[in-house]
Amino acid sequence: MIADQRAGDYFFIVGCSRSGTTLLSVLLDRHSRLCVTPETAFFDEIAPQLAAISDERSLLRLLRQWRRLPELHLEPESVLQHLAQQHRQPTAGKLLASLLDLYAHGQGKQRGGEKTPQHLAHVATITRCFPNAKFICLLRDGREVALSLRAMPWWGSSDLQAAANHWKLCLRQMESCVQQYPAQFQVIKFEELVSQPEATLTTVMDYLGERFEPDQLRTDLPSGVVLERSREWKGQALEPVDATRISGRREKASTAEIAFLEQALSDDLRRYGYLP
Repeated sequence: MIADQRAGDYFFIVGCSRSGTTLLSVLLDRHSRLCVTPETAFFDEIAPQLAAISDERSLLRLLRQWRRLPELHLEPESVLQHLAQQHRQPTAGKLLASLLDLYAHGQGKQRGGEKTPQHLAHVATITRCFPNAKFICLLRDGREVALSLRAMPWWGSSDLQAAANHWKLCLRQMESCVQQYPAQFQVIKFEELVSQPEATLTTVMDYLGERFEPDQLRTDLPSGVVLERSREWKGQALEPVDATRISGRREKASTAEIAFLEQALSDDLRRYGYLP
């Protein structure tokens, strides 16, 4: 039988997309006790459907249709068996707990964490499912985020305004969570993570009740966070931590693009120290 984690052991990595959530996930995933899933989008793709689940057969059907479950190297039948062993009902929290327990067991780790940037919008729901969960939110310069978002094949827009607005929306969500869950919600700046990786990781590990391990910065250690289908835009997270990434997008952007973003985001950029 696979033992489930203690209630306070679950942790979630969130933030605006293109803010460094994958990099932090990889660095945590290399810890001897921790593992972090590839993105599950669980609270967008699975949790909303559970209200219509009436029996084990319908839950099995839902899990078989979920394209992300094979990416966790899990079988639907194993998930249901674990739920039964732990006397868990198929609520969102109990189901995700089983997924994280099983994933951690498969990786030979003691604690499993989840990383989906857009789960920032679901922090209230997640805390209802996991009252003692901890969240680590990545914050990155909005100019870099907007420029990076626009370049993504899945973003679907060349409009810098839309990308800037998305960063501002995520910032408001982050600020709300900081106010509502001060003891459970930690904000980490991407710029500090890449310029001072050991010190920043030590802070994160202390928050999680773990010890920093130098091996977390070793690029020869494997990580299951980055899937082959997303390596094009996430693969850099598997490379050595590089402080030149702090301003990489801005250095390639036009003067007009930078001026536009600095005007559109000026108040927030100044508030968080990104503009004088």
